[in-house]
Amino acid sequence: MEDGNALVRERGLGFLPLDEYVTEEFLEYAIKRARAEEGIASPAGLLANSCRALEGEFIDFLAEQMATGGKKLFAIGPLNPLLGASAPEHSSKRHHECLDWLDEQPPASVLYVSFGSMSSLPREQIVELAAALRGSHQRFIWVLRDADRGNIFADNGETQHARLLAEFTKQTDGRGLVVTGWAPQLEILAHPATAAFMSHCGWNSTMESMSYGKPILAWPMHSDQPWDAELVCEYLGAGFLVRPCEKQTKVTPAATIQQVIERMMVSDEGRAARQRAAEVGEAVRASAAAGGSSRKDFEDFIAHITR
Repeated sequence: MEDGNALVRERGLGFLPLDEYVTEEFLEYAIKRARAEEGIASPAGLLANSCRALEGEFIDFLAEQMATGGKKLFAIGPLNPLLGASAPEHSSKRHHECLDWLDEQPPASVLYVSFGSMSSLPREQIVELAAALRGSHQRFIWVLRDADRGNIFADNGETQHARLLAEFTKQTDGRGLVVTGWAPQLEILAHPATAAFMSHCGWNSTMESMSYGKPILAWPMHSDQPWDAELVCEYLGAGFLVRPCEKQTKVTPAATIQQVIERMMVSDEGRAARQRAAEVGEAVRASAAAGGSSRKDFEDFIAHITR
């Protein structure tokens, strides 16, 4: 795929070698998976949860490469629901308290912080992130899942995290909200009070954030996440990198995190990134609407399998 690497370089993106960002166990798994798939009949094509508003040049390049082998590529994303203007009030089966809190905040004033269901932070990093959120004086919703808290035990069965959370909540009372369980991510991202998303840049979260035109403070941790962060921050110009992805994870200090938060939320550069993300969001939603590229690819796919 030398031509593909050339296209990446032409667009100002850096080549990110796989072995620098994944563990040996993941590489071993990927190799075993690839070997197992060698015995499966060759597929006729590929369905992709992406769209030309995000990866148009790369989708077209891959489609051309696949066409030489008689295969088709259908980019039909985003596959996540696209919620309407009334989404925060009516779309969730159970109305979450964080949506009531968002309703009370000014437009584009809240930073949403969540690292998905497959990534977690060590206690030392949680402490630094809490200090950054506190020091930035920005409104926030922080989803701090049980997976982030379960391995931190103190004496007498009380968790160190519980003490940290109690103190942090008191210090940021009224300005932030910590959610320790499930949170309605789509509704949060669709809400007009939400300004930006601090994310691990898993592809689903990336697609959801771009669908609603919310810029990303990228904190990639493993797998595809560094490439997704590169796409958002460097290619689309719709986000800032909090810290680079590293196999040997170091604790990122609060000052570094706070600087990126303030850059996004209060600087001219941040306003430009938010505007760019809004433009990308409009294009992504248009791709899924009647006449859009993703809708057309989906219709072409249906026609292909029913011919």
